[in-house]
Amino acid sequence: MNEINDTPAQNSTPSQESSRSDKVSIGLVIGILAFFFLIFLICMSAVASLVSGDLVAENGIGVVEIKGAIESADQTVRTIQDFSDDEQIQAILIRIDSPGGSVSASQEMVEAIKSIEKPVVISMGDMAASGGYYVACAGPKIFANPGTLTGSIGVISQVMEFKDLMEIIKVKVHTVKTGDLKDSGSPYREFNETDNAYFTALGLEILDQFVTHVSESRQIPKDKVTQLADGRVWTGREAKSLGLIDELGGMQAAIAELKTQAGLTGKHTLIYPKKDTDAILSSLLKDGVTGVADSVRTTAQQTIQSPESFKFLYVGH
Repeated sequence: MNEINDTPAQNSTPSQESSRSDKVSIGLVIGILAFFFLIFLICMSAVASLVSGDLVAENGIGVVEIKGAIESADQTVRTIQDFSDDEQIQAILIRIDSPGGSVSASQEMVEAIKSIEKPVVISMGDMAASGGYYVACAGPKIFANPGTLTGSIGVISQVMEFKDLMEIIKVKVHTVKTGDLKDSGSPYREFNETDNAYFTALGLEILDQFVTHVSESRQIPKDKVTQLADGRVWTGREAKSLGLIDELGGMQAAIAELKTQAGLTGKHTLIYPKKDTDAILSSLLKDGVTGVADSVRTTAQQTIQSPESFKFLYVGH
């Protein structure tokens, strides 16, 4: 008598094997298509970059965009230099939409803008506050929308303190220093009155640079600018009444003024910085996970090892 085995068969049926094979094939096809699509995008970007470089611009106006927090001036300075050397560009528009940021980067941008020998006009977007306003003052004429937030003349530095937390987790840091203020602002110890006085003096020195810059650029008495330098923002309409900007109007109004200054008639061509094809390719091909990890690690190290630097930054945005 044959024994009946009630245990379900462990081997896949032909239909199941066929289904799995189909899924693998579909996955491979999708992967191949995605790869070639990526190559297509890279090639199109390269072609667009090459073609754009050969176009002859009619009444070319270079547009330098300063967006987001100001951390580095390198790209902005390079763009200004390129536009200054480009014979197709007759005038330059500085478009600012930034809450500010690094003091030194803001000052480098100002230096670059002041070096422009072609007609230049500043146009503010949603916000040009603190360092954003500092940079705007480099231009001979500033446009802002009535609702633009600007001003915020002031300096800020925030120091973290982990002392109490480290006592709880029983972690000690042994510091060897050659002067009482060498570790001022360290998150590993209490921020005392001496530190506060030291940081306040530094902040006031940097604030004086800000106030002096605004006073000289806007032709406003320094004592009046000092009164305005309490860190607050104003709308574009308020800023105009205070003499902090010149005209109310958006980007098109600024362009119209720029064309008048440059003697341009008829149609114009807005020219933006060329995209760095090599940088795009590198960004697409590099390991994203490693890049993110490096960024997080660097940020954490900077946060723990050193106090927040002084910034021309509006933190209320």
